[in-house]
Amino acid sequence: MITRKCIYVVIGFVFTGCAALSSQISEDMAPQISTEVAVQVGTEVHIQVGTAISEQTTLETTFVDPAATVGLPYDCSEKTCGRMDSCEEAVYKLYVCDHRNRDANNDGVPCESLCKGADVPAIATSFASISPTPIPTSPPGGEDIGLVTRVIDGDTIDVRLGDETVRIRYVQTNTPERDEPCFRESTQANADLVANKTVRLLPSKRDEDPFGRLLRFVYVGDVNVERVLVEQGFAEVVLYPPNDLHYEEFRQLEQEAAAAGRGCHPTGIFDDGTYTR
Repeated sequence: MITRKCIYVVIGFVFTGCAALSSQISEDMAPQISTEVAVQVGTEVHIQVGTAISEQTTLETTFVDPAATVGLPYDCSEKTCGRMDSCEEAVYKLYVCDHRNRDANNDGVPCESLCKGADVPAIATSFASISPTPIPTSPPGGEDIGLVTRVIDGDTIDVRLGDETVRIRYVQTNTPERDEPCFRESTQANADLVANKTVRLLPSKRDEDPFGRLLRFVYVGDVNVERVLVEQGFAEVVLYPPNDLHYEEFRQLEQEAAAAGRGCHPTGIFDDGTYTR
């Protein structure tokens, strides 16, 4: 019994000594080891948190309804078959966007270079319930609201209105033609503003140009697209009588853009000495 008590006493002294030693280390070496411990603990915590986030993300992704993501990578902008990534995209263009030119021989198989006939029915079924855009509505005041489906050049676009697509020509501006300097840049500037966006179309005094294109002022939200193109130097101001709204304002913006050498002005493409057509 006495021996056992002695053993307990010895053990007690050992633990007490260790605790005291630990306390002494903490007091004497804290400045030296605190940074290292903090880094290690911080790294460990970071790894644990990162693992938890990763696992959570995986779980969330697992429970996403696959049907909800069908068609999301694709839009209704025009594309050649060679620029498409897959048969699925070609089928989307045909069946959802109604791009009938994708099916050159009218056999129900778009872009034969991408699609096999056997693959099309299943793909088309997966797109059956998808609509590319809501049917645009026209608010009071003579405005139309539609989706830009194609950018032709710097001053011309195709817009989907209801169940038809119409070609829109900007009213007060002109941009380089396909064989002229700065054509690509002005077209890209226009696309950056309107491509695949919902736009408001405001009528002008003259409804159509000689080529049957609708003449409209185009807005994205409250932003006048023509005004931005002139201000950036990618469009010149043109007076097409009787459409003279914004003419004086745009002339001032063009002069400022030319003086600053913005956009297409350094090429000299707009230096024809006239503002009328």
